[in-house]
Amino acid sequence: MTYWVAIPITVLLAVPLWTAPSWPVLFFGAIFGLLCAAGALGRWLPLVTAGSSLAVMDYALALWLSGESVNVLGAAPFGLALVLLLDLTEFAGRFGTARLAATLLRAQIAFWLGRAAVAIAAVVVLTLSAAMFAPAIPLIGRPIIAGFGAAIAFGAAMRGGIARGSDD
Repeated sequence: MTYWVAIPITVLLAVPLWTAPSWPVLFFGAIFGLLCAAGALGRWLPLVTAGSSLAVMDYALALWLSGESVNVLGAAPFGLALVLLLDLTEFAGRFGTARLAATLLRAQIAFWLGRAAVAIAAVVVLTLSAAMFAPAIPLIGRPIIAGFGAAIAFGAAMRGGIARGSDD
C-alpha cells in the first residue's frame, strides 16, 4: 500500500509543472516530493502533511508565475491527489505491514473511489452553476460568496476531522 503514494505524488508534481514549467516550481516540487515520499515510506503522516503543504505552496507559486487563475482542470486533480496521498499514508500507517483481508481492501478502495466520484460531481455542478449565476451576481458580491464557500468547506473539513478523530 505504501508504494501507491507514487501516483498522487506524481500528480502533485505534474500539475504545477503543467501550469508553469520553470526551475523554481521544479525545485519546490522536488523538495515536497522527497518529503512526501520519505513520510510515506516511513508511514509518518506529519511529514507527508508538511510535504503536502509545500505542494499547495508550489501550486500557488506556479499560478503566480504563469499569471493564470486557478482552472478546474488543474485544481480538481490536484485536490483529489492531495486527499488520496494523505489517505493512503494514514491507511498504510494504521495497518503497517499487517496482512489485510481482501474484503477490507476492496471496501477501502470503494470508499476512495466513491469519495472521488462525489468530489468530481461537486466540481462539475459548482462549475456549471458558477457559470450560470456569475452574470446575475454583482461584482462586489462575488468575494463574499467565495468567502461563504470557503467557510463552509472549512467547516466540513473540521467536521470530517472531528468525526473521524472520535472513532479512534
